[in-house]
Amino acid sequence: MIATGKPEAAVNNSSALRQTGMPNAAGYQVTRWVSERPLPLAGFDLGKYVRATAQAGHINVETYATVGVERNFPNPPAEIEQLPQPSPSKIPMPSIAAAAPSPARNAAAVAESAAQAIRYYAERFGPFPYSKLALTQLPGRESQGWPGLIFLSSYAFLSPKEREDLHISPLGQLMDSQVPAHEAAHQWWGDLVTWKTYRDQWFSEGLANYCALMILQEKNPTEFRQILEKYRKDLIEPNKEGNLRGNAGPVTLGSRLLSSHFPEGYEAISYGRGTWLFHMLRTMLHDASMDTTRKDPTRGAAEEPFVRSLRKLRERYQGKAISTRELLNVFAEDLPSSLRYEGKASLDWFLDGWVNGTSLPKLELQSVKFTTKPTGVAVTGVIRQKDAGDRLVTSVPIYAVIFGKPPFLLGRVFADGAESSFHLSAPAGTHKLVLDPNGTILTAPKS
Repeated sequence: MIATGKPEAAVNNSSALRQTGMPNAAGYQVTRWVSERPLPLAGFDLGKYVRATAQAGHINVETYATVGVERNFPNPPAEIEQLPQPSPSKIPMPSIAAAAPSPARNAAAVAESAAQAIRYYAERFGPFPYSKLALTQLPGRESQGWPGLIFLSSYAFLSPKEREDLHISPLGQLMDSQVPAHEAAHQWWGDLVTWKTYRDQWFSEGLANYCALMILQEKNPTEFRQILEKYRKDLIEPNKEGNLRGNAGPVTLGSRLLSSHFPEGYEAISYGRGTWLFHMLRTMLHDASMDTTRKDPTRGAAEEPFVRSLRKLRERYQGKAISTRELLNVFAEDLPSSLRYEGKASLDWFLDGWVNGTSLPKLELQSVKFTTKPTGVAVTGVIRQKDAGDRLVTSVPIYAVIFGKPPFLLGRVFADGAESSFHLSAPAGTHKLVLDPNGTILTAPKS
């Protein structure tokens, strides 16, 4: 809600709270805020803002930003400087000074970016949980998504040119541009559906981050891969003792990942590894459903297994706190046979090895043999899984290669332990196999 008649604007969970109250005799206004639905937390922001709006269906998206705030943003020039003149006969011309970065100048673009994300999520996960959304500028690099109110970093308000002028790397610029969509996703994951304990907090960040990347993947697959590769490499960055950052612990350690030994551990694992876990899960479910999709090409994005499970998660648990196991159990309800390790309709193998583990394995294909059959080719081989814990089970996509055609998915095989043999049927003409050519498994970076 905006305090009218004064330069300051007070913004709080305006999409989720309704204001009642009148000014009293002393000129102060005492208000009472009533939420539309139970909220896990509430907050406010106060400042001199420029307001911009956008629409996401019937949802009003508002942004509130200031001219500066950040100390390391260049200040606007006090006056226009004069260019040196080569001759007195020349008429002095003013220089064109570069405008200082201004979050307020880009408030409308941020509002539209958030509105686009809301439209994308609402189509897939169900309606936006509140009647409005406010995004307010917050000094520094950190952002937070609360119910109906997003505290958004000043850097997320900058234009691409302004980020470049501040000498932010191209990858850093790309990461900053993802923040509005990430925080908007928290309206569903973290605010509407919350986590039970610190051991479950990871899925709020990992899932919100991955949902933002789903939008990017559709727009620019190359940039999507760049971010995933950054997260992969972050996990093998050594600390001052030479220990890899990813070894700080599994995602289920939550805030305990942050320590003096691993100051970057929480972000690298909760955000980075967490994002990868959801990418692996989505890809596994997608691959297993390809036969169904081929039989019914009219099935749209909302019918993708990963998205369908998230919509079910929202419908079942909105307004509730859930555990990591409850989250995975939803995905396991319609688990296809190709993802049923040891024949069980369960993702316990994924929980035990990947969610509760820290491995970044190396996968190799060995001893591949092709045997021509009347109906095609029988293929046998061995998958070696190096640098993996004893409990790590990996669903590995195997692609076939036929001369003159791009590689195509032949099937998925469970790599259980150091060595796992497999037997697959392939079309006639298959002469080569490739493991995970699209890089959908969180393996160690290739040297």
